[in-house]
Amino acid sequence: MTTDPTIPTEATPRIDPVFRGGSMTAVCIILGFSLGFTAQWATDESPWNRWDYVAAFALAVGILLQIRALADLLGVNSLELPVYIRAKNRFLAGLLVTALSITLVIIVNAVPA
Repeated sequence: MTTDPTIPTEATPRIDPVFRGGSMTAVCIILGFSLGFTAQWATDESPWNRWDYVAAFALAVGILLQIRALADLLGVNSLELPVYIRAKNRFLAGLLVTALSITLVIIVNAVPA
């Protein structure tokens, strides 16, 4: 498919750079909390069971989604609305997976073995 340079193309809608900066701040703060929780939990001396491994895997997936969202937001093209929305949705998915993982960790550690 060839594009004709004489036909005007629609500009991609963009977001304000200040708005993206606020989003990046929020992503970094929550990612920092997720990494801090993981470090604290991983160094706990209590023995692990199989549910801890499930939670650790899910936590890793959630953190990877958050990191990918941050990487997307760091790109110059993240000012384009479709790219920003994709990064935001990826971050929210990572946040949900991370929150569910932390909830699982709390439940597993609260129930005596």
